[in-house]
Amino acid sequence: MRLNQHILFFFLSLKIGMAESKYKILKGKTGKTKKVVVEGVKKVLYKKTGSQKLYVMSKGRMMNLVKYKKMKAKKAKASPKKKKGGNPLSSLAKVMQPISSGGAKKAKKAKKAKKAKKAKKAKKVKK
Repeated sequence: MRLNQHILFFFLSLKIGMAESKYKILKGKTGKTKKVVVEGVKKVLYKKTGSQKLYVMSKGRMMNLVKYKKMKAKKAKASPKKKKGGNPLSSLAKVMQPISSGGAKKAKKAKKAKKAKKAKKAKKVKK
């Protein structure tokens, strides 16, 4: 009798300790977990028991997939992300260029001077 009480108590404590979640991981036909990519981030899909709604884990809590997508789209629109990749030396080259005062104005004047010389040459050739 005493042993049966201990065993019963043991199983009850296990049952209480393992609180079952309301959410289950959504799996495909092959048994793999279904994932969705939102703004370049892979998220595992969950489904609430007794419901058809899909959820994702965000910051330690479950969030409706539709609301999560809207939130991420809104954030992406508000602050555009810098492009990743590309040539790392190009950005370094921009930084390493010598700083010259009035460089843009000088370049503009030089272009005008070249244009004027071309126009003079074209007139001389026509004569």
